[in-house]
Amino acid sequence: MAKTTYNNPYHPYPYEMRGQFAEKQEKDKTRFFEVHSFKYDEEEIKWLKENDMFEHSGYDTYIERLNRPITDSDNVFYLYYIETYYADPNQDDIELFNESSDCYETYYFQNIDELLEFANHKWGLVLSDFVQKHKTHIPSY
Repeated sequence: MAKTTYNNPYHPYPYEMRGQFAEKQEKDKTRFFEVHSFKYDEEEIKWLKENDMFEHSGYDTYIERLNRPITDSDNVFYLYYIETYYADPNQDDIELFNESSDCYETYYFQNIDELLEFANHKWGLVLSDFVQKHKTHIPSY
């Protein structure tokens, strides 16, 4: 995978990324992937910590589970995570789809490039594998 450096303070995903969802057949199972982002605001984090509200903010989950500490916060605009799980792609009902899902894994990153590089090394995914949700077998609510 070619090394990119996507870091846009106004939009979390590269324009070449057609969506935040992917699926991949692995032997007799289908693995699904979902990429999520969370706006990183250092001033808000500072305020939350000063007011003992950090643990209830959502930031704590992202920051504590990052793949590495944030060293250059001036260049971090979003935090990311990729969630993956197995599920039955033949389930059209969201409740049955959710019941069929298992083996959840979640990985956290401070930039999209690290997330995409990790996904490429771990599962062989590339940027173009990510599509809009309706182009996968994940049912809508």
